[in-house]
Amino acid sequence: MGLFVKRLFGHLYQVVSESAYAVLKSNVRFPVACNFLAMRLLSPFGISRGWDRPGEATGQGPVAQLRADGIAPLEPLGENRVAALRRFFCDRIGDVDGCAYADLDDYFERSRDRKIQRPKGVIATGQSDCAITRFLFEDVYVDLAAEFLGVDRSRLIAAGSMDTLIRLDEPKARISGYDDALEFHRDIDSYRFVKMFVYLTDCAVNGGHHEIYLQSHRHTPAVLGPIARYTDQEIEKAIPQARIHRVVGKAGYAFAENTYAFHRGTKPLTGDRLILNLQYMEDTFLDYYKTAFRVPAQAWQAAA
Repeated sequence: MGLFVKRLFGHLYQVVSESAYAVLKSNVRFPVACNFLAMRLLSPFGISRGWDRPGEATGQGPVAQLRADGIAPLEPLGENRVAALRRFFCDRIGDVDGCAYADLDDYFERSRDRKIQRPKGVIATGQSDCAITRFLFEDVYVDLAAEFLGVDRSRLIAAGSMDTLIRLDEPKARISGYDDALEFHRDIDSYRFVKMFVYLTDCAVNGGHHEIYLQSHRHTPAVLGPIARYTDQEIEKAIPQARIHRVVGKAGYAFAENTYAFHRGTKPLTGDRLILNLQYMEDTFLDYYKTAFRVPAQAWQAAA
């Protein structure tokens, strides 16, 4: 009985913490916040399933690996597609910054001069002239998201961006106090969501690589319940079976991730990183992100 009560209060503490975080982060409407809280309270009893437990780790392929480990590699992008995305980023980030960049290296050097480790990125517009949007709508990613989340593609909304991590030789300047997500944390971005990433620069260890604790999405002890930043020592003490995985790869390397698992970016020491971020959510939280839009119900042709 004592263990049951401890787990019950631990679960209540966790879901209240998550729900409060959702409200404070995005100012979602009160009914949506109540729905979020109700679904999280009911999920342990099998009444509904959350993004941390979207089905069992059975079968083969990226969805099964994603469910089991919290991360799965995807088919990498070819050189031409990587080059096209890099050009798109340079064009659009020039509009954001109000200046023209000769190429990606020019952007990296100017960002280094500004001493900002994680500058503002480029956001998907939902329009067909946006390269990020075209990737968001590709069937290979949409179908994977729908299968993993257990929803029809007509219920999916999506958001995307491209952003960088800059190698700095001197102390950095922060944007609005943001910590650049360089400490371990969990994402609470919707009731059900999944993310996919593509490195658009070569990314080795110390090059701004991503890190994730494998299978930590399946273990959320009460001590790690609050939505906060955690050290590797805190995570490994609370979840002894969790194993850290460093995601490295050449430009074009792609992977899907359940970012309810503990994860972080890392400070670049040897190079700069450009990454494409794709996120899919069920439409319960259509109002959650102002930059999200519906995925087309019909199949979408591969991006050119």
